[in-house]
This record gives sequence, C-alpha cells and structure tokens, in this order.
Amino acid sequence: MTRRMNHLFAAAFSLLALTLGPVGLASAGPATDVVKAKQTALFDLLKKGGVENQKKVGAVFDEMLDYSALAEASLGSEWAARTDAEKQQFSELLKQLVRKAYERNLKKTLDFNVEYLSETASGSAIIVKTKAASRKDAREEPVEIAFKLSEKGGVWRVQDIVTEGVSLVGSYRAQFTKIIKKDGFPALIQKMKDKLAKGDV
Repeated sequence: MTRRMNHLFAAAFSLLALTLGPVGLASAGPATDVVKAKQTALFDLLKKGGVENQKKVGAVFDEMLDYSALAEASLGSEWAARTDAEKQQFSELLKQLVRKAYERNLKKTLDFNVEYLSETASGSAIIVKTKAASRKDAREEPVEIAFKLSEKGGVWRVQDIVTEGVSLVGSYRAQFTKIIKKDGFPALIQKMKDKLAKGDV
C-alpha cells in the first residue's frame, strides 16, 4: 500500500499495543473490565513466549476486537456497494492485517504503564479513555488512547481506537476510499493481499 497507509497501520497498532503494560484503574465499569482483562491475558501470554502462546495472543485479540464493525466502518459508504462475497473477502483480509500488525508490535511495547482515566457513554457505545506512559523514559510524552466498545449479545468488543484524537476507523476509511476511487475495489484487495504476502504490516 502507500507509504502513508503503511504508517497508519504501523502507528495505529503500535499505539494499540501500548496498553499491554501493567495498568492502573481510575474507575471501573463493564467495558473497562473487558479491556483490562484482555490486556492482562495478552501481557501474561507475551511474557511466557513460545509459538503456542503467540497463537493464543491472536485468539485473545480476536475476542477483543469487533472485526465486522471495524470492516464496515472502514469502508464507509463503499460498504453498501460491495457484494456479500466482497464484504467477506475484505473483512478476512483486514482481520489478518490487524492481527499481524498487532502481534508484530506486542514485543515493542512492554515498557509502558497504563492508567485508566474514565469510562463514558457515547450514544450506544462506551468510551474507555487510557493514558500510556513509558517506564524507561520519563521525558517521553504520554499517549492518550480511547477505546470505543459496544455490547452485542452480552459481549463487549472494541469497534474503534482513537489515539491522540485520531480514529483508527477514520484513518482506514480515508485511505481505503482513496484507493477504491482511484483504482477500484479489486485494487484495494490486491494491495491488502500483497502486504500479507510480503509480511509488510
């Protein structure tokens, strides 16, 4: 994909993974509890290492993210124009890209402490605000990360991540829409496949 798109993938999921350090909790709620539980599980698996535990990391991440919501929101108005087969293909490729980018960045983000700042309602969703700070470099500016979660069938899942005011879904949508309008939907699919094949995520 484009250099900017590479940056967005890397930055977004690097920042997502910042939340894997030891955490502090300001005020708990159901959505915060879910985020904290998944992060704790991921952090423990990462410390143990090994191929099997890495697979479990991917499984926990799958439980945490609402891939279907992420896929639909990432295509925006283009979603309705896609066939069921196209939607399924795009969603699966996006899921793979997200997982691989996340797993790649896990090992880089162990030296952050996370503070849970608040949990607030936003329409039918819940916004969990956190702040991640480096344990190694006190001069490094903390990063504010907000998780947008919704409940479906009694299960809370993340539908968007806003890092320093920048929405992951919004960033994806801008890039994906640009590619589709310029080169068409098949070109977007091919670019996503190329990234996966090259391991360039």
